[in-house]
Amino acid sequence: MVKRIVAIILVMFSVPLIIGVGDPMPRADFVFVESAEYNSRDPQRMTYLADIRLAGRLFETLVDLNFDDMSRNPAAAERWEVSEDGRTYTFYIRNDAYWSNGDPLTAHDYIYAWRRAIIPDTAAGYAFFLFAIEGAQDFYNFRETQLEAYVEETKETGGSEERATELWVEALEKCDEMVRMRAVDDKTIELTINQRTDYFLDLVAFATYMPVHRASVEAGVTYNAESGTRMDDPTYWNDPERLISNGPYVLNKRKFRQYSYLTANPYYWNRGALKNQSLLARIIADDMAMLMAYDQGVVDYVPLVSTGTAHDLVADERNDVHVVPLAGTYIYNFNCLPKLKNGDPNPLADWRVRRALSSAIDRRQLGERVTRLNEPPAYSFVPPGSCAGYEPPVEASPVFDPEAGKALLKEAGYVDGSKVKGLSILYNTGSGHENIAQAVKNMWQEHLGVVVTLEGVESKISSQRGRSQDYTIRRAGWYGDYADPTSWLDIRSSKDENNTTKWSNLEFDALLAKAALSADPVKRMVYLQDAEAIMLKECPQAVLFHYVGVSLFDPDRVKGLVPNAWTRDRFEQVYTVDQGGD
Repeated sequence: MVKRIVAIILVMFSVPLIIGVGDPMPRADFVFVESAEYNSRDPQRMTYLADIRLAGRLFETLVDLNFDDMSRNPAAAERWEVSEDGRTYTFYIRNDAYWSNGDPLTAHDYIYAWRRAIIPDTAAGYAFFLFAIEGAQDFYNFRETQLEAYVEETKETGGSEERATELWVEALEKCDEMVRMRAVDDKTIELTINQRTDYFLDLVAFATYMPVHRASVEAGVTYNAESGTRMDDPTYWNDPERLISNGPYVLNKRKFRQYSYLTANPYYWNRGALKNQSLLARIIADDMAMLMAYDQGVVDYVPLVSTGTAHDLVADERNDVHVVPLAGTYIYNFNCLPKLKNGDPNPLADWRVRRALSSAIDRRQLGERVTRLNEPPAYSFVPPGSCAGYEPPVEASPVFDPEAGKALLKEAGYVDGSKVKGLSILYNTGSGHENIAQAVKNMWQEHLGVVVTLEGVESKISSQRGRSQDYTIRRAGWYGDYADPTSWLDIRSSKDENNTTKWSNLEFDALLAKAALSADPVKRMVYLQDAEAIMLKECPQAVLFHYVGVSLFDPDRVKGLVPNAWTRDRFEQVYTVDQGGD
């Protein structure tokens, strides 16, 4: 069906509509699609999945996590050792590992990057991944207190770069003193974690643990005299002429909202194993344009087809359509703060209102009639089967029960749903989110009498508004970063940067802390189940369904591409038959 639609459109429009008249787009061995411009190329700051996937092409961690079989393999570190008590890790960096400018890759580069992640100035979205290291969270708290004191003491004078610099030097000394990570020599790293953590190497394989080239990053450093914080030059990360990386590829060229062109890193230690020499990420936001580009052979791979068009592709039973259950959950975040951005009281501050709304969503209908991909209805945040030894407490979750929802609203003081005012669904346009938002809006009005408005905005604007709590209800999704329940549950802890709902529950936080300290794997999972049960009861978000991924590539032509539940593609192993390869 889709191919027939594309054929009709191609008769109506010329090919240059897709390719662009006079567009100097680079040619590449492998071309794939991204639906939006990357948010960040700074590995310590990134939180979006597309950015994290890009980071894996530009930078390399000490350990490689193979998402096909979840095995851990040597990467920039040729080997590592773990102490008998499971707390001290020693990594040995390869002697033939270099930066893309030819500089040797050293232990100091990793220590520098990790310090960037745990210092509040950087505003690293995954700083808490480093809190597994002994002293890291204490240092983070120290620096926060230091900056708060600076703002207070300079309230009248306005502060100065000189004073901010003095505090920075003091903070670095404190970091060395407090945090148990050090470069033993240029090629050896030793660090100690708070307690035995079976998935710690999975954290080390994550983007936040990637190194950055210190001299290049610090070339544009500035100090904010008002806040006392130290900031890098943000333009560095988007400049192909300046960005230095240590992974299989380098950023060769980019054009905002059009493409990013990556070429093989000439100094990459394992360059001989690369099956291609260049990658081109084409930014195509429009679903139909994306499919047209693929159908014409302009792109080789569409990693994630939007729910708005995926059904027709699946229905056509084409051999180039690949469907995989994903380790992710589609959610609607609720703003849990007492007051909204405009100062009005927030009805969603009451968990009973949030649970009432969640109870009025017919999740099965969303999969069967809206997306038509039959995604599994979600009754937990952690997708069932995604983490060995963990069974989500689905019994604590709301099910489709409008009468229970009405009762909760009355209990919360709303005689009927029409009295719940000021709510809207904020969603990023494209990818079928509009259809889902409209369906949920209709369900709430039909089953509860609650009227909400819809706000469709660009992805980046939705993200910015989410982080500043400038919303009431916001579409979001969360994919696991590693195969442990904490990859989902941690983002609802009170102090987590990614907790944009601002929900706070002391019992939930305490259970996460108990799980983190537990040496008994069975008890640990029980603590996490109890924590998720609290979250599912109070509904800081409505969990709608667990993702199903639909991708497009011709398996007879594209080799080495293996779709997986974690949506992490190993592009260095990919080649096309017409290009060549092993």
